[in-house]
Amino acid sequence: MSTAWFHVPSLEDAGIVWIPKDEAKHALGARRLGAGDAVTLFDGAGHVGRGVVTDQRRHDGALAIDVGNSTRAPRARPAVHLVCAIPKGDRSATLIESCMPFEPASITPLACERSVQRMSPNLAARLERIALESCKQSRQPWACTIAPEVSPEAAVRAAHGRSLILHPGGVPLREAVRGLEAVTVLIGPEGGFSDREVAACEAAGAVRVGLGATMLRIELAASAAMSVIRIG
Repeated sequence: MSTAWFHVPSLEDAGIVWIPKDEAKHALGARRLGAGDAVTLFDGAGHVGRGVVTDQRRHDGALAIDVGNSTRAPRARPAVHLVCAIPKGDRSATLIESCMPFEPASITPLACERSVQRMSPNLAARLERIALESCKQSRQPWACTIAPEVSPEAAVRAAHGRSLILHPGGVPLREAVRGLEAVTVLIGPEGGFSDREVAACEAAGAVRVGLGATMLRIELAASAAMSVIRIG
């Protein structure tokens, strides 16, 4: 059985690594781990360490893990920069949970003409916490932050690699990403991108792509796009 994963701010070398109070509480309480039990640590920057729980606690509640070895996982290719409208309510959490296992290089909220959910510092912090939890659950060593909100045209102009805008009538996504090292994928709100937004993005260099004939909700479109790119 695989070991439980816990997040630490930094992990590059073997030796004693301290997991923060909240992680320690989860390890000793909910997971019922004790001295000598095996765990896995990750820092969200690709470093993964295998270690064992010790009986050492700090005054701030941190727990010492004796890490025997640390490795760094390679990044998946292409690097996928997801620029996406954020759905309301719990669906925003579903979007993050379903995309993180496919290793997005970044996630940037889109502010579109038809957007119904706008970002706030509190929502961004919540989604980053959900992203970390999804990394733990899926054994994904690369996390990412939630970037500041941008407009579709601004996203294309600041894109990493080729810009692809998910919109009816586009070429198949799997064909558009073939052979690329980096790609920026734009996914609009429930009502879709406006004609003006599509025209502005294409004028800035974006390529229109599609996932088939059916219309998908935001979170499903995001996870479907990530899975097509990663799995084919």
